[in-house]
Amino acid sequence: MSWRDTLGVIRFKDSPAAQKPHNTQKPVEMSNCENIGNCAHRDSEDESYLLEKLAEACRDLKITPSEVKKSLTPEDIENWRNGEIGDDTLVAMAESLAQRKEMNQGKRPTHYTKQATCLHCGPIWLWFSGEVQGCPWCWNRVAERSIPRPCSVQCGDCRAFERSNHPHLGYCAKGESAAIAGLWDTDQRYCEKYLPVPMRTKGAQ
Repeated sequence: MSWRDTLGVIRFKDSPAAQKPHNTQKPVEMSNCENIGNCAHRDSEDESYLLEKLAEACRDLKITPSEVKKSLTPEDIENWRNGEIGDDTLVAMAESLAQRKEMNQGKRPTHYTKQATCLHCGPIWLWFSGEVQGCPWCWNRVAERSIPRPCSVQCGDCRAFERSNHPHLGYCAKGESAAIAGLWDTDQRYCEKYLPVPMRTKGAQ
């Protein structure tokens, strides 16, 4: 997943004058490269300097500069060389990727303190309350990763609930533990694998 995917609709527009990389302050034109060795030396210096800047951006975060660098495209690196991506953007990228890394592990970001509801994921933690059509936890849902819940849920409302020949009992298709008889559809329980039944399906039942 690229940093642009992680940041979603957020777009950064750094001023080229804001903390420019060293190559913007000391431009090196291709015409000044006497040979391929000089160009290779420049590229090596660029990479070292970029990793240095990423190390600063990753300070106190649970992510490494190399992990952030892997999310950069050749275009991103060229934009950084030209000063179009500054230090503030590198910090924002590192913070967002570190947050995404923790969320992929089923961990709730510290600023996700409000209970919300996602049409596709069900009850979720967000930084605001209300109902949404999609959410950051949708990445976990698509990848079949755990989603921490702000409240308990009912098995009967989950798409993984498979009913038995009993009108209220069934089993979890995702393997969640149950009593010998099965799961009661209206029982409240905490479940990180819960996914709500689509509204049209509910109406058809």
